[in-house]
Amino acid sequence: MKISIIGLGWFGSALATDLAENYKISGTTRTPEKVTLFKSKNIDAEVLLPPDRPSSELLNSDVIVLNIPPFLGQLEWFKSWQWNQASHLIFVSSTSVYGDEGISVDERTQPFPNTENGRILMEEENWVKTFSKYSIIRFGGLLGHNRHPGKFLSGRKNLAGGQSPVNLIHLDDTVGFTKLVIEKKLFGETFNLVHPNHPTRSEYYEKYCRDNHLPLPEFDSSRAEGKIVSSKKVTELYSFKRSIS
Repeated sequence: MKISIIGLGWFGSALATDLAENYKISGTTRTPEKVTLFKSKNIDAEVLLPPDRPSSELLNSDVIVLNIPPFLGQLEWFKSWQWNQASHLIFVSSTSVYGDEGISVDERTQPFPNTENGRILMEEENWVKTFSKYSIIRFGGLLGHNRHPGKFLSGRKNLAGGQSPVNLIHLDDTVGFTKLVIEKKLFGETFNLVHPNHPTRSEYYEKYCRDNHLPLPEFDSSRAEGKIVSSKKVTELYSFKRSIS
Protein backbone atom coordinates (compact mmCIF):
# COMPACT_ATOMS: atom_id res chain seq x y z
CA MET A 1 0.00 0.00 0.00
CA LYS A 2 1.23 3.46 -0.90
CA ILE A 3 0.51 6.27 1.57
CA SER A 4 1.02 10.02 1.10
CA ILE A 5 1.17 12.43 4.02
CA ILE A 6 0.55 16.01 2.92
CA GLY A 7 2.17 17.94 5.75
CA LEU A 8 5.17 16.28 7.38
CA GLY A 9 5.06 18.41 10.52
CA TRP A 10 5.26 17.14 14.09
CA PHE A 11 2.39 14.66 13.76
CA GLY A 12 2.96 13.94 10.06
CA SER A 13 6.64 13.12 10.58
CA ALA A 14 5.86 10.79 13.48
CA LEU A 15 3.18 9.01 11.44
CA ALA A 16 5.42 8.70 8.39
CA THR A 17 8.32 7.29 10.41
CA ASP A 18 6.06 4.68 11.98
CA LEU A 19 4.37 3.67 8.72
CA ALA A 20 7.63 3.54 6.74
CA GLU A 21 8.44 0.23 8.43
CA ASN A 22 5.69 -1.51 6.47
CA TYR A 23 4.48 0.77 3.66
CA LYS A 24 5.77 2.96 0.86
CA ILE A 25 5.55 6.49 2.27
CA SER A 26 5.78 9.85 0.57
CA GLY A 27 4.90 13.33 1.72
CA THR A 28 5.44 17.06 1.67
CA THR A 29 7.46 19.53 3.69
CA ARG A 30 7.76 23.33 3.65
CA THR A 31 11.53 23.15 4.14
CA PRO A 32 13.87 22.07 1.30
CA GLU A 33 16.57 21.03 3.78
CA LYS A 34 14.25 18.39 5.24
CA VAL A 35 13.82 16.52 1.96
CA THR A 36 17.20 14.79 2.38
CA LEU A 37 16.47 14.03 6.04
CA PHE A 38 13.19 12.33 5.17
CA LYS A 39 14.78 10.34 2.37
CA SER A 40 17.33 9.00 4.87
CA LYS A 41 14.31 7.59 6.75
CA ASN A 42 12.95 5.91 3.60
CA ILE A 43 10.31 8.62 3.12
CA ASP A 44 10.07 10.26 -0.30
CA ALA A 45 9.48 13.96 0.33
CA GLU A 46 8.89 16.99 -1.85
CA VAL A 47 8.57 20.69 -1.04
CA LEU A 48 5.04 22.09 -1.11
CA LEU A 49 4.14 25.74 -0.60
CA PRO A 50 1.05 27.61 -1.89
CA PRO A 51 0.19 28.21 -4.68
CA ASP A 52 2.09 25.13 -5.91
CA ARG A 53 0.35 21.76 -6.05
CA PRO A 54 1.51 18.30 -4.98
CA SER A 55 2.87 16.01 -7.66
CA SER A 56 0.50 13.63 -9.41
CA GLU A 57 2.43 10.75 -7.84
CA LEU A 58 1.56 11.98 -4.34
CA LEU A 59 -2.10 12.38 -5.20
CA ASN A 60 -2.39 8.89 -6.67
CA SER A 61 -1.61 7.01 -3.48
CA ASP A 62 -3.93 4.43 -1.96
CA VAL A 63 -4.22 6.62 1.17
CA ILE A 64 -3.71 10.38 1.46
CA VAL A 65 -3.43 11.98 4.91
CA LEU A 66 -4.17 15.70 4.55
CA ASN A 67 -2.52 17.43 7.47
CA ILE A 68 -1.89 21.15 6.83
CA PRO A 69 -2.81 23.83 9.41
CA PRO A 70 -5.72 26.00 8.19
CA PHE A 71 -5.27 29.39 6.56
CA LEU A 72 -7.47 31.76 4.56
CA GLY A 73 -7.89 30.57 0.98
CA GLN A 74 -6.75 27.03 1.80
CA LEU A 75 -9.91 25.30 0.62
CA GLU A 76 -9.70 26.86 -2.84
CA TRP A 77 -6.08 25.73 -2.98
CA PHE A 78 -7.10 22.16 -2.08
CA LYS A 79 -9.84 22.19 -4.72
CA SER A 80 -7.27 23.09 -7.41
CA TRP A 81 -5.34 19.85 -6.87
CA GLN A 82 -5.68 16.90 -9.22
CA TRP A 83 -7.23 14.44 -6.76
CA ASN A 84 -7.62 10.73 -7.39
CA GLN A 85 -11.16 9.96 -6.22
CA ALA A 86 -10.21 6.31 -5.65
CA SER A 87 -7.84 7.29 -2.81
CA HIS A 88 -8.81 7.04 0.85
CA LEU A 89 -8.62 10.67 2.01
CA ILE A 90 -7.97 11.12 5.75
CA PHE A 91 -8.45 14.72 6.84
CA VAL A 92 -6.83 15.92 10.06
CA SER A 93 -9.20 18.43 11.61
CA SER A 94 -9.55 19.83 15.13
CA THR A 95 -12.05 19.88 17.98
CA SER A 96 -12.03 23.68 17.51
CA VAL A 97 -14.90 23.15 15.05
CA TYR A 98 -17.18 22.88 18.09
CA GLY A 99 -16.48 26.36 19.40
CA ASP A 100 -16.43 26.87 23.17
CA GLU A 101 -19.95 26.14 24.29
CA GLY A 102 -20.04 24.89 27.88
CA ILE A 103 -21.49 21.50 26.99
CA SER A 104 -20.49 17.93 26.26
CA VAL A 105 -20.17 17.26 22.53
CA ASP A 106 -19.69 14.18 20.40
CA GLU A 107 -19.59 13.35 16.69
CA ARG A 108 -23.38 13.73 16.44
CA THR A 109 -23.24 17.33 17.72
CA GLN A 110 -23.62 20.04 15.08
CA PRO A 111 -20.41 22.09 15.17
CA PHE A 112 -20.62 25.87 15.56
CA PRO A 113 -17.05 27.16 15.29
CA ASN A 114 -16.33 30.58 16.79
CA THR A 115 -12.77 31.06 15.52
CA GLU A 116 -11.45 31.67 12.03
CA ASN A 117 -9.48 28.40 12.05
CA GLY A 118 -12.53 26.50 13.24
CA ARG A 119 -14.67 27.94 10.46
CA ILE A 120 -12.06 27.10 7.82
CA LEU A 121 -11.82 23.52 9.07
CA MET A 122 -15.60 23.14 9.11
CA GLU A 123 -15.82 24.19 5.46
CA GLU A 124 -13.01 21.80 4.59
CA GLU A 125 -14.67 18.92 6.44
CA ASN A 126 -17.82 19.46 4.36
CA TRP A 127 -15.74 19.38 1.19
CA VAL A 128 -13.90 16.22 2.29
CA LYS A 129 -17.26 14.48 2.64
CA THR A 130 -17.74 14.77 -1.13
CA PHE A 131 -15.03 12.11 -1.61
CA SER A 132 -16.24 8.54 -1.96
CA LYS A 133 -13.72 7.26 0.61
CA TYR A 134 -12.97 9.72 3.39
CA SER A 135 -12.27 9.80 7.12
CA ILE A 136 -12.14 12.89 9.36
CA ILE A 137 -10.14 12.86 12.60
CA ARG A 138 -10.60 15.85 14.91
CA PHE A 139 -7.54 16.15 17.14
CA GLY A 140 -7.64 17.67 20.59
CA GLY A 141 -4.65 19.67 21.82
CA LEU A 142 -1.43 17.78 21.07
CA LEU A 143 1.27 16.98 23.61
CA GLY A 144 4.04 14.45 24.11
CA HIS A 145 7.78 13.86 23.79
CA ASN A 146 8.90 17.01 25.65
CA ARG A 147 6.17 19.17 24.09
CA HIS A 148 3.59 20.24 26.63
CA PRO A 149 1.34 23.33 26.79
CA GLY A 150 2.12 23.59 30.51
CA LYS A 151 5.58 24.92 29.62
CA PHE A 152 3.98 27.83 27.78
CA LEU A 153 1.54 28.59 30.63
CA SER A 154 4.10 28.27 33.42
CA GLY A 155 4.37 31.48 35.48
CA ARG A 156 1.70 33.34 33.56
CA LYS A 157 -0.91 35.31 35.50
CA ASN A 158 -4.59 36.19 35.09
CA LEU A 159 -5.25 33.28 32.77
CA ALA A 160 -8.89 32.78 31.85
CA GLY A 161 -10.81 29.52 31.91
CA GLY A 162 -9.28 27.86 34.93
CA GLN A 163 -12.44 25.80 35.49
CA SER A 164 -12.78 24.78 31.84
CA PRO A 165 -12.07 21.13 30.99
CA VAL A 166 -9.05 20.16 28.92
CA ASN A 167 -9.37 18.13 25.70
CA LEU A 168 -5.91 16.77 24.97
CA ILE A 169 -4.30 13.90 23.08
CA HIS A 170 -0.79 12.42 23.15
CA LEU A 171 1.18 12.33 19.90
CA ASP A 172 1.61 8.54 20.15
CA ASP A 173 -2.17 8.09 20.16
CA THR A 174 -2.65 10.34 17.13
CA VAL A 175 -0.27 8.01 15.28
CA GLY A 176 -1.83 4.86 16.71
CA PHE A 177 -5.41 5.79 15.91
CA THR A 178 -4.62 7.12 12.42
CA LYS A 179 -2.92 3.81 11.65
CA LEU A 180 -6.08 2.03 12.78
CA VAL A 181 -8.22 4.17 10.45
CA ILE A 182 -5.88 3.33 7.57
CA GLU A 183 -5.63 -0.39 8.23
CA LYS A 184 -9.32 -0.93 9.06
CA LYS A 185 -10.43 1.27 6.14
CA LEU A 186 -12.88 3.22 8.26
CA PHE A 187 -14.53 5.08 5.39
CA GLY A 188 -17.25 7.70 5.80
CA GLU A 189 -16.55 8.32 9.49
CA THR A 190 -15.73 11.31 11.70
CA PHE A 191 -13.86 10.81 14.98
CA ASN A 192 -13.10 13.02 17.98
CA LEU A 193 -9.58 12.03 19.02
CA VAL A 194 -9.15 13.24 22.60
CA HIS A 195 -8.11 11.46 25.78
CA PRO A 196 -11.14 10.47 27.88
CA ASN A 197 -9.83 12.28 30.99
CA HIS A 198 -10.89 15.94 31.29
CA PRO A 199 -9.51 17.67 34.40
CA THR A 200 -9.96 21.44 34.67
CA ARG A 201 -7.27 23.66 33.19
CA SER A 202 -6.20 24.92 36.61
CA GLU A 203 -5.95 21.39 38.07
CA TYR A 204 -4.12 20.04 35.07
CA TYR A 205 -1.57 22.78 34.42
CA GLU A 206 -0.84 23.50 38.07
CA LYS A 207 -0.11 19.80 38.61
CA TYR A 208 2.12 19.64 35.53
CA CYS A 209 4.14 22.68 36.64
CA ARG A 210 4.36 21.43 40.23
CA ASP A 211 5.55 17.98 39.10
CA ASN A 212 8.16 19.55 36.82
CA HIS A 213 9.35 22.21 39.29
CA LEU A 214 8.12 25.09 37.16
CA PRO A 215 6.46 28.34 38.30
CA LEU A 216 2.73 27.78 38.67
CA PRO A 217 0.28 29.53 36.34
CA GLU A 218 -2.36 31.72 37.97
CA PHE A 219 -5.94 31.59 36.72
CA ASP A 220 -8.53 34.31 37.25
CA SER A 221 -11.93 33.70 38.83
CA SER A 222 -13.94 33.89 35.60
CA ARG A 223 -16.79 31.45 35.19
CA ALA A 224 -16.25 28.07 33.62
CA GLU A 225 -16.55 27.92 29.86
CA GLY A 226 -15.47 25.40 27.29
CA LYS A 227 -16.59 21.93 26.36
CA ILE A 228 -15.96 18.30 27.10
CA VAL A 229 -15.31 16.48 23.84
CA SER A 230 -16.45 12.88 24.08
CA SER A 231 -14.13 10.22 22.70
CA LYS A 232 -16.54 7.34 23.34
CA LYS A 233 -16.72 6.50 19.63
CA VAL A 234 -12.92 6.20 19.49
CA THR A 235 -12.68 4.12 22.68
CA GLU A 236 -15.02 1.54 21.17
CA LEU A 237 -12.34 0.91 18.53
CA TYR A 238 -9.03 1.83 20.11
CA SER A 239 -7.21 1.53 23.45
CA PHE A 240 -5.27 4.65 24.37
CA LYS A 241 -1.55 4.04 24.79
CA ARG A 242 -0.63 7.19 26.70
CA SER A 243 -2.06 9.25 29.52
CA ILE A 244 -2.08 13.04 29.29
CA SER A 245 -0.38 13.53 32.67
